[in-house]
Amino acid sequence: MTDTIIATPITTPGMTKAQKQGIITAIACTGFIALAWGLSSPLISQHLERMTASGMTLGWLISLAAVATILSTPFVPKLMSWFAPRTVIIACLLIGAATIPALKIFMAPEAWFLIKFIGSCAFTVVFVIAEIWINQLAPEHLRGRIMGMYGAALAGGMGVGSGLAVLTGIDGWWPFIICAAINLGAVMPFVIWRNAEKIIPTSKKDARFGVMFKIMLAAPTIMMCAVVFGAIEQSMIYFLPVYDTRLGHTEHMARILLLIAAVGNALFQFPMGALADKMNRKLLTAVLMSVAFIGPLAMGFVGSNFWALAILAFFYMGLTTALYTVGLVQLGERFKGHQLSAANAGFIVAYGIGSLIVPPLAGKMMDVYNPQGFMWTMAALGAVGLVVVSMRFRR
Repeated sequence: MTDTIIATPITTPGMTKAQKQGIITAIACTGFIALAWGLSSPLISQHLERMTASGMTLGWLISLAAVATILSTPFVPKLMSWFAPRTVIIACLLIGAATIPALKIFMAPEAWFLIKFIGSCAFTVVFVIAEIWINQLAPEHLRGRIMGMYGAALAGGMGVGSGLAVLTGIDGWWPFIICAAINLGAVMPFVIWRNAEKIIPTSKKDARFGVMFKIMLAAPTIMMCAVVFGAIEQSMIYFLPVYDTRLGHTEHMARILLLIAAVGNALFQFPMGALADKMNRKLLTAVLMSVAFIGPLAMGFVGSNFWALAILAFFYMGLTTALYTVGLVQLGERFKGHQLSAANAGFIVAYGIGSLIVPPLAGKMMDVYNPQGFMWTMAALGAVGLVVVSMRFRR
């Protein structure tokens, strides 16, 4: 039964109305979360900078979220085999939304670690199930463009959220209230498109942890896309405003820089997804990894020149974050049926690994070699990714 459902979009030029509604629901839901995330990131990073003035502390907070991702993701296929996937998503959305006002209530770094852990677990489950849903429904000949739209929704949401942070600032209750309300808005697509095609539950066999880890080892290039993306996304969205203030710019200018980077992120996702439908996907991955290596070196070179830094951040974020889109396209191309749930879970675990390892290192390096150690760390990350992808590309 599963093979029939998965194979139909591949051989059929069009999609059913229910398929389209399923894809729209998943993209809209995660777009709302990304919008709230874009607003919450400068709230968290700049408040924590005020409280501690420690890049290392911020790095550990980011990594705690990564630990939550790594620990919660392997359970997603099991949750999908035990409960209706839509029910799981809605429950996690409500839990995640509740963590935002909790940050304002408990304005202490120690409390934020626990709150961030709970929120990250909840939102991770939503993202994993949404990506499985999209990959299940996407026709092969449109997979890159659909994943590009998904990536654009996430990036666009983060960009608009960063713009909201510029308007709302970080002081008072309103930024936190707005952020929580946006997260609750992610439930609305399920109400509007209630007849969308349902998510295929995971079989008991493919819900086992061992299946996910075997898939991760079998697809190192795809998993490296997630590792590098996770490290870049988490490090840049939290550390870029701090990096800019340490260069001598104001907090307001730092939020503008993050907004510019987020706009680049949003604008490049669909074109890169469309390219993934047209050209060799391994070659495209190698090109994007090259940007991950060269971009931070260029940003470090321009120093405190704000507009030069902003232009480079625009292209760097736009091109390197497309690694996630291209990685998901390759994932959906290679793995089908019930295995797709385990493969997607493995991809998110790889994302969590990148988010776990790099941010504390980047924060420490920025403290020791203030502030350019941050960019040196990001360049080293890109170099490692390029080496791995190049080795696999030659095979």
